[in-house]
Amino acid sequence: MHDRPEFLNVLDDDARKMLEAEAEWLSLAAGQTLFSMGEPADALYLLLSGSLGVYVPGVADAQRLVAIIRHGETVGEMGILSNQPRSASVVAIRDCDLMRLSQAKFNQLLKHRPEMMAGLNRILVHRLRQSMHGSHNLLEPKTVALLPCNGDVDVAPVARELVGRLKDQGLRTKVLDKSNADHSSKWFTEQEDAYDHVVLCAQHGEDSWIQTCCRQGDRILIVAAADQPAAADLPQELLAQRAAHQLLDLVLLHRSSRQPDGTGKWYDALPVNRHFHIRKDHNEDWERLARVIGGRGIGLVLSGGGARAYAHIGAIRAFRDANVPIDFVGGCSMGAIIGAGLAVGWSVDELTERIRRTFVDSNPLSDYSLPIISLVRGHKVERLLRENLGHIEIPDAWLPFYCVSSNLTTAKSVVHNRGDLVSALRASIALPGILPPVITDDGVLADGALISNLPVDVMRSLHRGSIAAIDVARDLALDPEWLRGEIDTLSIRRLIRPPIISVLMRAGTVSGEQQTRQQASDADLVIEPPLGNIEIRDWKAFAQAIDIGYEHTVRVLSDCGSKLHQRRRVAVI
Repeated sequence: MHDRPEFLNVLDDDARKMLEAEAEWLSLAAGQTLFSMGEPADALYLLLSGSLGVYVPGVADAQRLVAIIRHGETVGEMGILSNQPRSASVVAIRDCDLMRLSQAKFNQLLKHRPEMMAGLNRILVHRLRQSMHGSHNLLEPKTVALLPCNGDVDVAPVARELVGRLKDQGLRTKVLDKSNADHSSKWFTEQEDAYDHVVLCAQHGEDSWIQTCCRQGDRILIVAAADQPAAADLPQELLAQRAAHQLLDLVLLHRSSRQPDGTGKWYDALPVNRHFHIRKDHNEDWERLARVIGGRGIGLVLSGGGARAYAHIGAIRAFRDANVPIDFVGGCSMGAIIGAGLAVGWSVDELTERIRRTFVDSNPLSDYSLPIISLVRGHKVERLLRENLGHIEIPDAWLPFYCVSSNLTTAKSVVHNRGDLVSALRASIALPGILPPVITDDGVLADGALISNLPVDVMRSLHRGSIAAIDVARDLALDPEWLRGEIDTLSIRRLIRPPIISVLMRAGTVSGEQQTRQQASDADLVIEPPLGNIEIRDWKAFAQAIDIGYEHTVRVLSDCGSKLHQRRRVAVI
């Protein structure tokens, strides 16, 4: 007998029998679509076993997972109650059993059994409360499948490490192997009810069990040795279905701390959505993976803002001092450069020294040119970035990283998460009129701040834990009295540091301010260091900006830092 959802628990036996007689019983295989966004709302569904993913359009036309419907819940009720088209698409994450009740039969049953609405309202209120409190259980899958990419990988040690770290977080975790392959979908649902997380562990050659893991796992982690060729002996069709719904990750195991290389080739071999570099003897890497799986990962988004972005360094140091981990990094413009240093593994001290040497001791915007396309040639800034970062590809950074630029050809934001890191950073900082744009086959790329100076939406599509966003451009303003003085005064200083640079830099951030406010509203914690007296091109205000960023972030984390682990919405401070 199927488990009865809470919706039915308020009904007497006669009402239940009436409902079950009127409802249509159906099953969905993992990857099948229940209904799509925009379709007419003609029925509600009761999920009896399995889990469903709720998707809305995300970044670059990708589908963004916004909620998970678990057994015992309804889905589609808002559409028939409001008589509006479907507001999202719903896809079976795992094999599912459901009851379908058409709108006509639902209305007919309500006339005879109005108490049914009480059960429906109870579920709706519970879901609303979870959403308001940002419960990570709404967003992070509970059942994880560990699959070896080939016969050279043993996933059992990975399962032990992962389960141990999840238990350290206070999460009850159960490991299942091929001996459980013959159980029903309902049995797997019962295991999920009994534990916070269930880990399905498969070995190479266990073909039938691997198929079951692909159907019963909410999220699939493919485990591979980083020093082996990028190839996999796995059911590609099932993996492609999971990748289409943002539920396929790659775990690369490293024997040493040598800089990763060739990670991008795995994206050619497998349809994975994300990857994680794990050094076998590096405790922080295992803890990071466990936080992400447990829905407690933390993503950090850093805005652009010229010299004001130095404050990011102080903020990062405050995160470190407060033992607040950073698991994903994204940024725009100067924030992207600082975030890249963090992602490739620089310590805070090394990050501070490299940024000081590159942007304070050697002004990267001093190679002026005839202002045909830009005031600055851009050769110097690219050379300095290359000296610090070499030829690292973005997927080879130790932390998942992205940055954004603006495509002037298509008027769209561009997300850089593949390819050469320096080339991506060069595009992200190419403020029109100051640095030349970057010309690619897809268009002319310029500073990301033109469209999205605080790209929280990209981070939200990348992971489902908490997000901290640091905005160093919020109180940025161009002082009219200062500019009037610059216009009225002729001096050598103006020739060395022409005020047109400040005007152009400020102009380049104005258009994205409304977008920045919208992006900030989707973060769990927004930090705005008070940098009002630091001008956007004041490259010498290095120590001052770092100190402000540190002191302000220390105060914010003292008040709100623990809430990042709770996946709760907190105030802008």
